[in-house]
Amino acid sequence: MLYPLPSWVFGNLMCKLVSYIQQVSAQATCVTLTVMSVDRWYATVYPIRSLQYRTPRVAAAVSLGIWIGSFLLSVPVPLYSRTMVEEEHGPQVFCTETFPTAMHMNIFILYNFLAVYLLPLFTICICYLLMLHQMGRSSVEPIDNNYQLQVLTERSAAFRARLSLMVLVMVQLFLLCWGPIQLYILVRAFSPHFQYNYCTYKLKIWAHCMSYLNSCINPVVYAFMGAHFRKAFRRTFPCLFKQRVAAAPPPPNRNAHTEMQYVS
Repeated sequence: MLYPLPSWVFGNLMCKLVSYIQQVSAQATCVTLTVMSVDRWYATVYPIRSLQYRTPRVAAAVSLGIWIGSFLLSVPVPLYSRTMVEEEHGPQVFCTETFPTAMHMNIFILYNFLAVYLLPLFTICICYLLMLHQMGRSSVEPIDNNYQLQVLTERSAAFRARLSLMVLVMVQLFLLCWGPIQLYILVRAFSPHFQYNYCTYKLKIWAHCMSYLNSCINPVVYAFMGAHFRKAFRRTFPCLFKQRVAAAPPPPNRNAHTEMQYVS
């Protein structure tokens, strides 16, 4: 756990509570990203059938299930989290996880690696690969210079390009942001040559911050790369766009002669 103070000053109860909430949040975040990938795959491969299930009620039920499951699966964390006093550099209190045996600790670390990182990453990659395979199929070719079919073909190609870019960005973000902390925990637990010193302490802080950064970057990626997200954002916060809409000029009259002017 990261905290800026040199010693834990919030007591044993807050140590258990903060560790629990941190584990729940990390697990719920990774599972949510996985479910979103499955949802995108289902909507891309089965666009008509998915309309029956992709509703606000189903989304709320799935989100609630993710959080309830994360709360239940994270119960061992507060059981093993407690404050400890270290006398090496003077009396200092630390909030840490203490397991009955090394085997219990290794099982918990492997579970975290599989449930929070490896399985979500594998599922996300599989869903996006299947989605790109579906989008990469040959589209309808224009017949007899049909303008509407040509427009649909061009839009489909542009959508595939945007989707491919978003897939690449999302997978790389998940891999790069969550990989360092998972690798650090594995090496610290299973490597006999690991030495905990000031250098590895700074590495741990950086790795933790990278995992938090993933939750900060994801909304930005969806906002800048997803047209549906931007439309939904405008519907949710219409007050932010009222002034821009009011200042927009009226559409030109097609029957009248108009002159285009550009104002810098």
